[in-house]
Amino acid sequence: MRKESGRLKNQPSQAGLLTQAVFRKKRGFLKKSPLALFRFLLYHKSTVFSRQGKGMAFMFNREKRRVSWTQLLRFLFTAAAGLFLFWSCLPLFSGIVNAGVMVSIPGFLALFLIGLFWRRVYAVLQRIWRTKGGRVVMAVLFCLLSALIVLFIAASSVMLYAAAKQPEGNATVLVLGAAINGDRPSRMLADRLNTAVNYLEKNPDSVCIVSGGQGSDEETTEAQVMFDYLVEKGIAPSRIFQEDRSTNTEENIRFSREIIEREGLNPHMVIATQEFHQYRAQSLAKKEGLTQVGPATCRTPLHLLECYWVREFAAVCRLWILGR
Repeated sequence: MRKESGRLKNQPSQAGLLTQAVFRKKRGFLKKSPLALFRFLLYHKSTVFSRQGKGMAFMFNREKRRVSWTQLLRFLFTAAAGLFLFWSCLPLFSGIVNAGVMVSIPGFLALFLIGLFWRRVYAVLQRIWRTKGGRVVMAVLFCLLSALIVLFIAASSVMLYAAAKQPEGNATVLVLGAAINGDRPSRMLADRLNTAVNYLEKNPDSVCIVSGGQGSDEETTEAQVMFDYLVEKGIAPSRIFQEDRSTNTEENIRFSREIIEREGLNPHMVIATQEFHQYRAQSLAKKEGLTQVGPATCRTPLHLLECYWVREFAAVCRLWILGR
């Protein structure tokens, strides 16, 4: 007999011997088979054995694989980055491309790739860290990133607080303009108008200012489209005032304040807009001297929330730095 792989060709393997022992039908050995199995597993860390005709297979790994905290964190980081990347791409399917989308997609894509190829990234960072200039650059970048995260958390907190406040009753409702589709409001603008309708129905002494000029790609003014929509919903035309000159939120507030003063309307105001927009709108209103300002908040569609929130975060930072 010749040898193959260090043993005789016709000699059965240890796995085969154990299989025969475990499934042998003699009563005497069946009683000992658990002990034989235990001894085998004790002295042989890895084996595969099977019983023909029964379709049974057993696999014993050499060692139990352990997942370290580093691997777990890396997996969670990569998964979270991938989910946010998918979320940030959703507005593209609705034809929306704004600053939030343009910032979010590259940012989350970079984070996803870092998590996916962390070992290579870590090796590069180690090489950079070995140089004095590299350590300075990495320290500066770390401080900037930390400051950005803290700033984002702070801005998000005040944005949520401003949106959650309870509106005052019988105040003047200001509906901030948004995109229109021909002579119909867009989805987000319709949500603002529906919120205004609900408030006006609950507060019969309130009036409404619809604020929005005409964009370069719009057939008519946003104020006119909003006026027609509110009338369709049953709001009396006498309760609606149009402001049709503004092109941004700051002008919305300023020109609407002029209407309040000219028409002698209630200076107490509630602003109908999405939650992400409430803080900046209320801050600009207070800057214009309208001290009693509250929210009439409508919710942003979930698939659009991330991109608009990121864009508004940049606008809030500009407000804090430049005051506008």
